[in-house]
Amino acid sequence: MKRILCLISLGLGAMAQQAREPGKGVNFYSIQQETALGNQLAGEFRQGTRPVESAAALAYVNWIGQRLASQMGGPPFHYTFELIADSPRRLDEVANFPGGFLFVPASLILEAKDEDELAGMLAHAIAHIASRDETRQATRAELMHIAGMPLISMTGWTGTAMREGESWVMPLALLQMWRRYELDADLLAVRTMAAAGYDPAALARYVERVEPPDGKQAKLGSALPQRSRRLESIRAAIGDLPAQVYGPHEGLEKMKEELRRTAPPK
Repeated sequence: MKRILCLISLGLGAMAQQAREPGKGVNFYSIQQETALGNQLAGEFRQGTRPVESAAALAYVNWIGQRLASQMGGPPFHYTFELIADSPRRLDEVANFPGGFLFVPASLILEAKDEDELAGMLAHAIAHIASRDETRQATRAELMHIAGMPLISMTGWTGTAMREGESWVMPLALLQMWRRYELDADLLAVRTMAAAGYDPAALARYVERVEPPDGKQAKLGSALPQRSRRLESIRAAIGDLPAQVYGPHEGLEKMKEELRRTAPPK
């Protein structure tokens, strides 16, 4: 028991360093194992979705995603992006899986007000992968001897939507840890957006507009921090950045037109 507590403590200490070193911390999964697991989970997820057949829109998303990933740091994952017609569960966000597999719903692109907002959501999803959050959480579960707990393979709001529909209850210690992961992913996304030339304030704008207010989403068993807490953390991180002017980015409206033409109807 003392050894387990010590390992958990080391993991929490490493988590505090996540902002500087994405992916560090106690993890029973090798990079190869994590990539193989993510490939399996992505394949299962893919079977329940409909692809968007638009080479132009996919190239646009991939260009933004790779631009962000190049600034993210962390393990040398190969990031792949796919466009799907279906929004995972009920919210417009990226479905991300260990090892670098990301699925971007057309509804997210249509919901975004500008390219910076889209970049913000992509950066948040990439941050979870670069930080290896899913396998680090699975490692914590093993250390805590939680047999049969499903691997959290979709993070953020989607993961919350999935977990809230399950019959099992995540232990409080893991819930608290996942809320920390969410805040850390926001902080890493803020820095990455700025480094890639995107206005990080766009992430706050999207969260404020789309995420449910505190009173509606705040539950004892929710793995999401309260919206107000996320916004406070994001804005504080932005305030710590050097002053920078962010230029406009073109292309989103053209991609919206492309998706309205090519995306399968809901």
